[in-house]
Amino acid sequence: MKKLLLLILFVTPFLQWASDMDIVKLRNLYYQASISKEASEKFAQATAVATGIDKITLTGYSGMSWMIKANHAFNPYNKLSYFFKGKGLLDGAIKSDEKNVELRFLRYCVQTNAPSFLAYSGNISSDKSVILINYSTILDLDLKKRIKDYLLSSKYCTASEKKILQ
Repeated sequence: MKKLLLLILFVTPFLQWASDMDIVKLRNLYYQASISKEASEKFAQATAVATGIDKITLTGYSGMSWMIKANHAFNPYNKLSYFFKGKGLLDGAIKSDEKNVELRFLRYCVQTNAPSFLAYSGNISSDKSVILINYSTILDLDLKKRIKDYLLSSKYCTASEKKILQ
């Protein structure tokens, strides 16, 4: 009984924090997750219990949490297993909403950084096209800034494509 009470006391504040999660907080956790294993676990927990975020977008972020977990895993089997689970979630979310620029941006980020042996780079051009075509219509200024910052530093963007972001 005491253990249950302690569990409730420690978990309830986290659940309240996660339920108040907005997309900017989730993005910040995503950016921190690649830095440390602890941050990646916090990001994964947030994607599991967050509310108030579009379900398809949240599924995409959940996929990202699995791929980041793969990055922090030691065992090669677990690395591949986590990566492919995350890939399935992210690709499934994109299939559900192919025009979702944020999801396309997440996949673009992964594919431009994934090791070649994973053979996960087939959507770089199409994702970049969707992002650039829709860039001027993005109303979310936080997302727009993150996209701009990343694409301007990307070796996959031409000078003319980078001008679109200016």
